[in-house]
Amino acid sequence: MDTKIENQINAEQISLQIIMRLRQIMREMSKHSKLILEKYKISTPQLICLNEVCQHGPISIGALTKIVFLNNSTVTGIVDRLEKRELVKRVRVSKDRRQVHVEITDQGIAFINEAPKPIQDQFMDRLLTLDEDKIALILWSLEMLVDMLGNKDSTLQIPMPPSHITRPNGMTNPEDEL
Repeated sequence: MDTKIENQINAEQISLQIIMRLRQIMREMSKHSKLILEKYKISTPQLICLNEVCQHGPISIGALTKIVFLNNSTVTGIVDRLEKRELVKRVRVSKDRRQVHVEITDQGIAFINEAPKPIQDQFMDRLLTLDEDKIALILWSLEMLVDMLGNKDSTLQIPMPPSHITRPNGMTNPEDEL
């Protein structure tokens, strides 16, 4: 069989494996989201936004949008629902009526203290058992996937992971010794 065709078949098989793993991740996150929604009557995106408002203090919707990677209209709707439950409130920060920040309420803080994490505890527990290099490799791999899936420029070079990940424990690059 032609090498080019073999490479294409291998690439397709690898792509399918990656897609299946991503689907598994989405499925697990969806199951956890449903549990949160049923028990706490809050969606995962709402919980994430509430956490970010709590961590960053009064914050504009535009800034919140950038932090949580959601559309402005989506975040506005989420803030509306959180405000209706009195978990956050909108506050004017200047005489310009367009400048509004979102601030967590005492009720919101109490909710955050009782609410679960947006991701399963078992994931967090397992993540904490990994060394820094493995965590860095996971993050780098996910960032690379996001770049590959979201970037339309096919000529863009994908960066290599940091050298301490590709050559752990002081291993040298064999090419350097030539």
